[in-house]
Amino acid sequence: MKKLFIFLTLVLLLSFFVRPVGQVAYANDNSTVGNHETDEQGIAGVTDENGSSELETETTGENGLNDANQTSINKEVTAGDDQGDDPGIDSVKKSSPDEAVLFQQSVIQNPSVEYVTHLQDLGWLPTSSKDGETAGAAGQGKQMEAIKISLRNSPYGNSGITYKTHVQDYGWMDTVSNGAISGTTGKSKRIEAISINLTGEIANHYDIYYRVYSEKNGWLGWAKNGAYAGTTGFSRHVEAIEIVLVEKGGQAPASTTKSFLSKPNVFYQSHVQDYGWMNLEKNGELSGTTGQSKQMEAIKINLDNTSTYSGNIVYSAHVEDYGWLAQVSNGNIAGTEGKKKQMEAIKINLTGEIANYFDIYYRVHVENIGWFDWAKNGQTAGTEGLAKQIESIEVVLVEKGDPAPGSTKLPGISKPNIIYESHVQDYGWMEAVSNGALSGTTGKNKRMEAISISLEGSASLGGISYSTHIQDYGWLSEVTNGDIGGTIGKSKRMEAIKINLTGEMANYFDVYYRTHIQDYGWLGWAKNGMVSGSVGKSKRIEAIQIKLVPKGKGEAVDQNKAAVQRKVVFLDPGHGGNDPGAVSGGAREKDINLSVALKVRSILQSRGYTVYMSRETDVFIPLLQRSQMANNVDPDIFVSIHTNSTGDGPNTKMGIEAYYYKYFPEYQPKINGIMHNDPTRIAKSIQLANIIQQTMVAYTGAPDRGIAGETFSVVRETEVPATLLEIGFINNDQERRKLVTDAYQSTLARAIADGIDKYFSAN
Repeated sequence: MKKLFIFLTLVLLLSFFVRPVGQVAYANDNSTVGNHETDEQGIAGVTDENGSSELETETTGENGLNDANQTSINKEVTAGDDQGDDPGIDSVKKSSPDEAVLFQQSVIQNPSVEYVTHLQDLGWLPTSSKDGETAGAAGQGKQMEAIKISLRNSPYGNSGITYKTHVQDYGWMDTVSNGAISGTTGKSKRIEAISINLTGEIANHYDIYYRVYSEKNGWLGWAKNGAYAGTTGFSRHVEAIEIVLVEKGGQAPASTTKSFLSKPNVFYQSHVQDYGWMNLEKNGELSGTTGQSKQMEAIKINLDNTSTYSGNIVYSAHVEDYGWLAQVSNGNIAGTEGKKKQMEAIKINLTGEIANYFDIYYRVHVENIGWFDWAKNGQTAGTEGLAKQIESIEVVLVEKGDPAPGSTKLPGISKPNIIYESHVQDYGWMEAVSNGALSGTTGKNKRMEAISISLEGSASLGGISYSTHIQDYGWLSEVTNGDIGGTIGKSKRMEAIKINLTGEMANYFDVYYRTHIQDYGWLGWAKNGMVSGSVGKSKRIEAIQIKLVPKGKGEAVDQNKAAVQRKVVFLDPGHGGNDPGAVSGGAREKDINLSVALKVRSILQSRGYTVYMSRETDVFIPLLQRSQMANNVDPDIFVSIHTNSTGDGPNTKMGIEAYYYKYFPEYQPKINGIMHNDPTRIAKSIQLANIIQQTMVAYTGAPDRGIAGETFSVVRETEVPATLLEIGFINNDQERRKLVTDAYQSTLARAIADGIDKYFSAN
């Protein structure tokens, strides 16, 4: 009985000092990594001179117990035997050998992991954390800069813990172990990720789990046994960490999903005219050329580092003569090789899981335009329908919610559709058509009364404006983008139209249009605000065609062929007032000039011309003022009418002659410095003089004295094609007798007017 009492007492005492298996045993619950304190089982944290701590363990027996503990236990049991007071304890040992083993195992403590962190602005935290506790400052924006981790109470010999950190600007640091510092102190460098491992025998019995609180991401999933936890490539700091040991085969503390996030890279390589495949570029670097006028012909694009986010990259190229080619993915070729076909646009997109976390941005450099803004996630970058080559490209991944690399206002231009519909006599609104199709009618003598024009697919680039010339109203106010131009329900014919592009559209496209008008049929093409149709001719528009053409790529147009419109003529009857001009046989030049000019005006006005005159009565107008009056009204042509004279009494010279401007250095222009010697003006002046001269000679039978260049003031200082006519010699008796008659003057006037008609028909 005494032995039994001793045995029970011993068991109770041992249970007080020894914690049960399955619980973490600490000699001092306030112990920290780096404290040099020995627990009851002889385990201690040893702090080296650098502040790193290592675990110091007594020699372990073959059962995993410290030899000192094993000796103590043996001594206590033996002591009971030596006393010989009670054979009961001895009989327990002898009759129940397994109880002794259980007794030894009861003193084995569970291992523990202990860790302390160094935080931005705070330094080393004053207390350590252990076994899943949070170390750091989750959600407070403080970056972890260093960490020390120690393994406590390992029941297995030759066991330890190793770890390494991924640090700002350094990348992955060297592996350290058993309480050493990983990371940096005093350098303000953030830890972004960590890897932790168990070493030795303990790794066969336990897994080490850990997770980090990452900037923007919060708590990530649990990693284990050397796997990475945290992020790389995002420049995000770790703010806190939790570490725990789990028996082999045990469940993870919680989700292990997305324990480590590594930002993928996008790689791309372009095939360029004359160069072939260029170097591989990545993450926003330029691929291709700029300033060399070399076309990109193909491209390959790929992602790496996709273990974190599954998915693919897909892309398609718009190629000269082919249009959009089939979509390819993951490093395959988009475009063409060996066909000398330019890439004109591209679309790039992400698929799968990665598309939930990233946007793909890209921009292209296009000939004659330069860099467009950034496109993203399948938008068109470049041009479609402008026949312009891509010369280089940049591609970059941007995390969802982060700002774009730059402006996204205009990533590319796709040729819009131009839609138009006409309101026609007896039919009303006709069916809408587009892109050069005929709207209205031909061969039915039906007037167009109104029109609506709009652009489809160009809201960000601008729009379209147009104004119509309507019977009895003239030019109506300009309207835009689908509004009605013209009239409805008033039986008024459209006679002419002007169409323009607005906004950035005008930088990339020309708008071409032509009209089918009464008695004339289809006129020539007009563009960009030119008049198409008739003005002052009372001719109805019956049909219209409208199309967009890439800037500068369309055919040449001629305003005179695009419209039958009232031309503006400036007539200048020479001399007047106190300047009679040549005088002979009682006739004065100023009177003949004015009479013929008034007859010309009447004929031209009856034909729909607008006619201005320097004088309509017998008044004096200085020479320079005559040209200034003409320049102020911007006529199409200037015609000065004079009567010739030799200036020395009666003579035998007869006939008609005409003059155009010829430059003489001693006679410099006073108000027409820019246009006086303009080649086009001079060429048209010669043409005008020659046509009128030949018509007058043909109509009158007068001798042909030809045309010549002179520097007369009125033809020098007038900005438009100009001619000075000499219609006969006033001091030739025979010619003077004709010049003063109404019939001959009317013949001359008709000849001049018909000559003007012929000139405009040719121009």
